[in-house]
Amino acid sequence: MNAMQRMTPAGRLLRFVFRQLYTRFAWAYDLVAAVVSWGEWKEWGRAVIPFLPSGQRLLEVGHGPGHLHLALRLEGFSVVGIDLSTQMSLLASGLLARAGLSSTVARASVHQLPFPDAAFGIMISTFPTEFIFAPEMLAEARRVLAPGGLLVVVPNAPLHTAGFNGLLGRFIGVWYRAGRLKNAALPDVAKLFAQAGFGFTEHRVPTRHADVIVWVCEKVEVLPYFQRTMI
Repeated sequence: MNAMQRMTPAGRLLRFVFRQLYTRFAWAYDLVAAVVSWGEWKEWGRAVIPFLPSGQRLLEVGHGPGHLHLALRLEGFSVVGIDLSTQMSLLASGLLARAGLSSTVARASVHQLPFPDAAFGIMISTFPTEFIFAPEMLAEARRVLAPGGLLVVVPNAPLHTAGFNGLLGRFIGVWYRAGRLKNAALPDVAKLFAQAGFGFTEHRVPTRHADVIVWVCEKVEVLPYFQRTMI
C-alpha cells in the first residue's frame, strides 16, 4: 500500500503543519479546522453517528480536541478515547469537564492498544493519517473488537470547490486535500481491509460544502485462507 502513503512536497509540508496543530499549536486547531472545512468540521465528524449501532461500547482513536467524543457521550454511547497528543487529551478533558462529564480519554498508541480482547463493539477514527492502513493498527483493531464489531473511518470529505469563490476557496481546497488520504484508491482500500479480516463498504454523507466519506468495516470471523496460513 505504498501508493497510499506517497505525498507531494505540499502534502509533506502540510502534514508538518498538522503535527504542529496537534501539539505546539493545539490551541489553534479548532479555528484552522473551521476555516479549512468552511465551518463544517464538527458536522463532518458527526457523520459517523448514523452508522453506529446503539448499545455498543465504543473506542475513538485520535479523539483530537474532543468534539465528536462529547457528541457521542451526549448521544448515550459508552465511549473511550485515545490520542498520542498530550495537548489534545487536555483539550478533550476540558471540553468534557465543561459539559459536566468525567474524562474518558487517555494517551495510547493504536499499535499497542491497552485493552483486552473483544473489549469494544465499535472503533471509530475520523480524518486519520496513514496509521489507519498500518498492519499493526488493523491487527489491534481486530483484536479489541468483539465478533461482528465495526471499524468506522471517515478518511476524507471532498469539498464542492466549484461552489467556492475566489482565491480563498481554492486555497482552502488545496490545504485540505493535500494533507488527507486522497491517494487511497477504493479497490486497494477494500482489499487491504479484507486482508486484515474486515468486510468493507463505503458511504457518502452530503453536507452543504462536501461529501463526507464513511468507511464501515465489519470484523469477519473467518480470515482469508492465505492470511490463516501465515499466522
